[in-house]
Amino acid sequence: MAKVRRKKTPKSSNKKTKKTSENKEDILILGIVLVLILIATFTFYFIQTNDSEDEVVAIVNGEKITEQELDFWYELSVFPEHRDAIKEDDFLVMSLIPQKIIEQEADKENIIASEEDIEKLVGLFVIENGLSLEEFEERLKERDTTIDDVKKSFESRVLAAKLFEKKGFGTNPNQGLFFDFADEKVQDYVNGLIDNAVIELFPENIEKLDISGFEDTGDELCDEEMPIVRLFTTSSCEICGESGALFQDSIIKFLVEEKVYARHWSLDTGDNLLSVEKEKGIPQEEAALFKKYSPNNKVPLIVVGCKYKRIGKFTNEQIAEFEAIINSISGG
Repeated sequence: MAKVRRKKTPKSSNKKTKKTSENKEDILILGIVLVLILIATFTFYFIQTNDSEDEVVAIVNGEKITEQELDFWYELSVFPEHRDAIKEDDFLVMSLIPQKIIEQEADKENIIASEEDIEKLVGLFVIENGLSLEEFEERLKERDTTIDDVKKSFESRVLAAKLFEKKGFGTNPNQGLFFDFADEKVQDYVNGLIDNAVIELFPENIEKLDISGFEDTGDELCDEEMPIVRLFTTSSCEICGESGALFQDSIIKFLVEEKVYARHWSLDTGDNLLSVEKEKGIPQEEAALFKKYSPNNKVPLIVVGCKYKRIGKFTNEQIAEFEAIINSISGG
């Protein structure tokens, strides 16, 4: 099985990989290598990414995929009417990561994409779309891109085709370098590469949250088996009772889905109100988190995975944001 890891929260990443629905599979009819179709429309523009300035959404066998790369390929490959069914995180796992793994395997096999190979593939693409080269270049010009930029984009496709050919997967003579990626043997081979890859996901960098009711602490996710959502209250606090009830109602579905752990600490009684047992005191490390994120000892305090916090009354107005934050840090 693939060695899939997530920054600070490794347990929940596997669940995200497995949740693909039949509807998503229909949309991504070519399966795990949809992105290798490339240029589905003439909206392509070639971009250079800078890892030092862009958030990392995944690391595949030590090689980074940035947020900029993901955004670009997602907008290119998934049409707007399909984006409700397949989100960026699904696309990352189902398409972009497999593409990266195929490119890495081609490099191991010393496979290169020659200029001749790339030009052949571009030519086949232009012909299949019923265009002349002049018409194709004109459309690219309208998109502020050039034929040389497009040639660069076809390099991954050539590498994949040559790799598959070397591994004995035949092609239809009329297809040239256009492989049938839905072929069972091809998919089995690529699945094997994925299973042996070391993949680290950073879901919190995929979709930036627009938060107003919570505050970003500036900290990374706590180094815990799963993200922990904590509420700190006191029995004498007037607004804590209502906040606590709403917190517990909101968190229950995430506990059932095993996306997070949750604790509701009553500071004056030392009890975790979400557990069956009655605790006799708050663990030292939990008390330290309260002091860190509420230096003035104000309650109620909600701390989500050490990365987000809210001090003050928790109301219905914050529920949607609260749930979005939990989905963000738990990968779904």
